[in-house]
Amino acid sequence: MDSILFEEKDHNLLIIDDEVDITKALVRQFRRKYNVFASTDATDALKIMENEKIQVVLSDQRMPGMTGVDFFERIKDKYPDALKLILTGYSDIEAVIGAINEGQVFRYVKKPWNPDELDSIIREAFEKYELITNNRKLILSLQEANATLEEKVKARTNELEKMNDRLSELNILKNQYIGMAAHDLRNPIGVAATFSEILIEDYNDFSKEEMIYYLGLIKQNCHFSINLIHDFLDASKIEAEVLELNITEQDYLSFVKESIFENEILAKNKSQEIIFECVHNSLIASFDKNKIHQVLNNLLSNAIKFSLPKTKIVVDISISNQEIVTRIIDQGQGIPKAELQNLFNPYHTSSVKPTAGEKSTGLGLVIVKKIIETHHGSVKVESNVGEGSVFQFSIPFKRTN
Repeated sequence: MDSILFEEKDHNLLIIDDEVDITKALVRQFRRKYNVFASTDATDALKIMENEKIQVVLSDQRMPGMTGVDFFERIKDKYPDALKLILTGYSDIEAVIGAINEGQVFRYVKKPWNPDELDSIIREAFEKYELITNNRKLILSLQEANATLEEKVKARTNELEKMNDRLSELNILKNQYIGMAAHDLRNPIGVAATFSEILIEDYNDFSKEEMIYYLGLIKQNCHFSINLIHDFLDASKIEAEVLELNITEQDYLSFVKESIFENEILAKNKSQEIIFECVHNSLIASFDKNKIHQVLNNLLSNAIKFSLPKTKIVVDISISNQEIVTRIIDQGQGIPKAELQNLFNPYHTSSVKPTAGEKSTGLGLVIVKKIIETHHGSVKVESNVGEGSVFQFSIPFKRTN
């Protein structure tokens, strides 16, 4: 008799005994509960171990060629989880106890065995096997979870470090910009104060034309100071994310024409022409009039400031994908490609300077971007050095509160 297979339950039991009658008796006892693999030869049993997933091995101790303890010694490294039980007589008990102490044997059963006792021992061996394998799976699962958690913590830590570095950079830029703004405020206020004192103290020494000229300078410097303060307040609101909109429905084209009219005075001072282009007669849209007016003024004033005298500025309006698209096209100096990606970032200043020494706060485009995004629109820029720039923004064609 070489090997016998009886398939029943989910657990696999290997029985090894060189006496065929004992092997058959053991198979009959356990075949209804387990998948039973039986062999009368230890060498053949090694092949079964290789081909089947054996959880519990019940082996006779005294067999020709290889004892039960020797068999377990052979399989202990390759199949460490398999629970090993040994059948033995009193004469072999010392060798078996030595194997138990070395951890090779789970339990031993004395011949002749008690069927109920043996049944209980086999059941206990399978339970222990399940406990061992489940614990190993749990440990592996915990190790994987721990590794994943460590990776997430590491990734999150890296993100926080990058965010902290970016915040530090922004804080440095902000402090630098506050210093620049303070300087920019001091100059126009100082100029206005100086000319005011001159006009008050030497009133009778000036002609009407000179007085109007000086008053114009005072007005110009006061306006710049006020605009600078407004930009700072808007930038603060943007950082605090408290920008609120007052949405109303109105004709967008009439609204844009009004903004163009207001900026034409500045354009004429540089002999520039603002051209309005649109194939539609009217476009009804919902938007915050004051905020979009601020956007148009920022973009138009930039186009005027950074364009050379006697050039044209085009305001082109069209409809695309249910959005009103407004393009401010100038024939200015253009912006270097390397600076375009940071153009809408807080406290960023461009290397391009106004063509007539005009003042610029540097916060305008940040405010433009936030206002347009709050309207659920988008803003972008295209530019080539020496050719000019195109600033484009879009807002929903029909939007209600």
